[in-house]
Amino acid sequence: MRWKNSLAVLLGDALVGVPVTAAIKAMNLRELMEVTNDVIHGEIVDKTTFVDDHLMEGAVYTTLTVQGESLRSGEVTTFEVTFLGSHDPADAFLISEMPALQDVRIGSEAVLFTEAQADFGDRNVAHSWASVYRVERSFGEPVLMGKGEGSAFPTNTTLVSARDQVREAHLAIEAAKQPALK
Repeated sequence: MRWKNSLAVLLGDALVGVPVTAAIKAMNLRELMEVTNDVIHGEIVDKTTFVDDHLMEGAVYTTLTVQGESLRSGEVTTFEVTFLGSHDPADAFLISEMPALQDVRIGSEAVLFTEAQADFGDRNVAHSWASVYRVERSFGEPVLMGKGEGSAFPTNTTLVSARDQVREAHLAIEAAKQPALK
């Protein structure tokens, strides 16, 4: 009996000592744009939630309706952007990777990196908090709130500068896709 208890303690200690790694990969602006289809800037005008079992049973998703423009194509329209999780207490489905509530409130202005998901009803998906950037207008010129080292926008930057950086990265990505001339 004593041997089994000692073995259980040793195994428990070994498990506690195993290092854990983060699930969200650090990506600069170009890297994030290479794995997403669009970058949308606009105002969040509506928010709804729904349950879908395609990833996991009982998973709750939030869909934001955003009136704005694509910073890649210049298209001005209404976009729907979906992420896993919900801030609604009635849904009881919070996850650590979802965007912060202050970044996705109705009436908020944001820049969102999205990926079209064919296997999820062609929804535009924002995969994590690292895909949604709040824009603040409280000190004059609109400012995109940075998210720190390892993100597309590590520091706060003006919206005009963010637009220019997105456009420059988009053009570089498109140029890299073109075959080299001999």
